[in-house]
Amino acid sequence: MQETPTVRFGDRTTAPHIVTLILLAGISALAMNIFLPSLPGMTAHFDTDYRLMQLSVALYLAVNAVLQILMGPVSDRFGRRPVILGGLIIFMIATVGCIFAPNVTVFLACRMAQAAVVAAMALSRAVVRDMVPQDRAASMIGYVTMGMTVAPMIGPAIGGVLDESFGWQANFWALLILGGLVTWLTWSDLGETAPKSELSIFRQFGEYPELLTAPRFWGYA
Repeated sequence: MQETPTVRFGDRTTAPHIVTLILLAGISALAMNIFLPSLPGMTAHFDTDYRLMQLSVALYLAVNAVLQILMGPVSDRFGRRPVILGGLIIFMIATVGCIFAPNVTVFLACRMAQAAVVAAMALSRAVVRDMVPQDRAASMIGYVTMGMTVAPMIGPAIGGVLDESFGWQANFWALLILGGLVTWLTWSDLGETAPKSELSIFRQFGEYPELLTAPRFWGYA
């Protein structure tokens, strides 16, 4: 039977607290749509077409989807903690790029880079499976999923207030500040949970044809 690991909040030598995992899942979902009320203002700011500005959502989701497929083998090989922290750091750098982007092309490129934060969402659930037996994992994943669902529900409302009060860049400043707080919390609280894997990363990717031909995978996808 899988033993439940010790959890001490703020101790990065132990498994993370559930609050950390909820926030990790939430920050990725929040970045998806908090700025939606600002799209008209951003279109005017970059002097571009509204349809082109809408790609800031579509491109984020596309890169997000591809990275989710890659995160599993990478984190199995190198660990959950470094991959999550790396994704958060890339996210913050890309967010700074969004704030100071001189044109829409740079902005869209930075939006694509922001999708690296999907490591936080995807691997927060993997961490749960590492930590607890299957019969308890469903309950904990439910809490983590709550962060994924609540954040995009309230994100546009928060974004609308920020846009009305301070302009469209305020949404990305908010993401930068929240990203910094979540990164600090992750650094302080998230210990490595991934079991040691003897498989090379190339061998893991070599098993993808089997995954991609599985009806169950496409059903969930």
